Amino acid sequence: MADERDEIRSRINIVELVGREVNLIHHGKTWKGLCPFHQDRNPSFTVSPQTGRYKCWSCGEAGDIFNWVMKRQNVDFAEAIRILAKEAGVTINARGPQVSPSVKQAQEEAMEEALQFFREHLGKSTVAREYCERRGLDAQVLADWEIGYAPEVSSALAAHLKKKNFSLAECKSLFLVDEDSQGGYFDKFKGRLMFPIRDERGQLVAFGGRLLGDGVPKYINSSDTPLYRKSKVLYGMNRARTSFGKQRRAVLVEGYLDVIACHRAGVTSALASLGTALSEDHAKLLKRWVDEVVVLYDSDAAGQKAADRAVTILGAEGLRVRVALMPQGEDPDTLLKSAGPAAVQQAVETGLSPVDYKMQALDLKQSTLIPEDYWVQAVAILANSPNEMELDRHLMRLAGKYPGISDVGKAQQALRREVNKIRRAAAANRNQPERPTTIRTELPAEDLSSAELVLFRAFLSAEFRRIGWMFVRVQDLFTTQLGKTLSGAVAEAFAAAPPEGEPSRWLHEIEDEQLRQKMADLLLDARADNLNEAYIADTVELLTLNQKKRKLRESKSEGLDTQKRQEYLLRLREQKPNYSKKQQDEDNLFS
Repeated sequence: MADERDEIRSRINIVELVGREVNLIHHGKTWKGLCPFHQDRNPSFTVSPQTGRYKCWSCGEAGDIFNWVMKRQNVDFAEAIRILAKEAGVTINARGPQVSPSVKQAQEEAMEEALQFFREHLGKSTVAREYCERRGLDAQVLADWEIGYAPEVSSALAAHLKKKNFSLAECKSLFLVDEDSQGGYFDKFKGRLMFPIRDERGQLVAFGGRLLGDGVPKYINSSDTPLYRKSKVLYGMNRARTSFGKQRRAVLVEGYLDVIACHRAGVTSALASLGTALSEDHAKLLKRWVDEVVVLYDSDAAGQKAADRAVTILGAEGLRVRVALMPQGEDPDTLLKSAGPAAVQQAVETGLSPVDYKMQALDLKQSTLIPEDYWVQAVAILANSPNEMELDRHLMRLAGKYPGISDVGKAQQALRREVNKIRRAAAANRNQPERPTTIRTELPAEDLSSAELVLFRAFLSAEFRRIGWMFVRVQDLFTTQLGKTLSGAVAEAFAAAPPEGEPSRWLHEIEDEQLRQKMADLLLDARADNLNEAYIADTVELLTLNQKKRKLRESKSEGLDTQKRQEYLLRLREQKPNYSKKQQDEDNLFS
């Protein structure tokens, strides 16, 4: 596995990888840009091709290509390796029980064969083509979204797959066919417009089928299969992810045709959950790619209820949320037909904050509530507002109709007191004692001395690495705790020989992540720029002399008499480091 990771590192350019999301500008030895991990106003984010690492000097986020994928896509280390290995064209030798590659390949081939079957039958069905025309799905849209048709024949697909030598038992596990009581197989989808479902990487994993006319169920979606988990896949994600860009914003709609309509209207960041309500896993998937989600659901009761749930789930994952309910009786598909692309785009852009949305919905049903219930609900909604200006705006609006208090200012104060009561109670619950967490040992806060820095920079430099490697492993040369710590890490990681190539190829051999990052940071310290042999030699001489003085002071503190001190000093002078014959012309550095 270590060799495979090294091969991935050698093939993935960190500047190109990070540059897909961050606008990087070449700046000396590094590339700079606005940090994607916090609201960065001045470029504080650097990427070093020399070390293969990135770092924000403001918020402290740092790492290599694997850390980048883990944090930006919210995956674990194993999945980050898999993602980067696929991009780099590196084969990972799997450990532990795995699905046989031949089985998985057969499953994927069966899915692709079913897709081709549905695509061919769309062209053969006059009824299906007429339905598509009525829905505004022209030939280009049908091709782009790979839409097909399942003929209204009980076992057309089953017979086709059997003829192509696919195991129908395996196809049953993929939700393509089912088995009757006599052991025969029949199609899961019949008489339906077929929507292929691909995961965020473009792999075909499932299908959704819609009836062309009236009937129930209107939609049938694949159940979970060896290739598909419906709670972890969003329809259109593979297309939408390329449109998230710097905005890092997704638009969440309710169904296949709504996604397609949004994309046709220019809202190409639209996607939808499938056959199930939005789940926590869906929110986690979105968090990997975006910072904000606009919920664009129907304005009917079911749409409002679904929007309420989506706001809660997305907010719990740390996503910013806006709600943009469609005009009454409209969905993105019908709005596109009746008012054109601009109307769909405007609906997205005029989304409300969760508090504004909930207050608007509460106001619409105020006439059906008793006054006390209205004010209890209003205060509860406002207590959740994270924005004080938003809260003040609502308090001012509501104060004029607050019962029992005619003075607007006093009514506003009374409302704020009620809001604060709820906030204090919520804060008290949050502040309940929790289990103690593991305390992470931090690096010493002190910096390296200039002389110590020179040795480490020599080690990081290909030109002077060998002499740097000889001396950075001698911990007694260092006086700062940071220097001693880094020295020990280098000695442990590179005991037999100095590493070769750019630091990006070998820094990972230092096990501690903080130490790796600190070593990478040293390349940006201007105190050791313009290294040369004389500079390094003078530095070694200075550090060696200081080492001997410290040893002498230690001998005095131990109460040695004059003769013993002289003998001790003589031994120190005779000490030489253990390095190769090739470098012995540099012995004078110790004399």
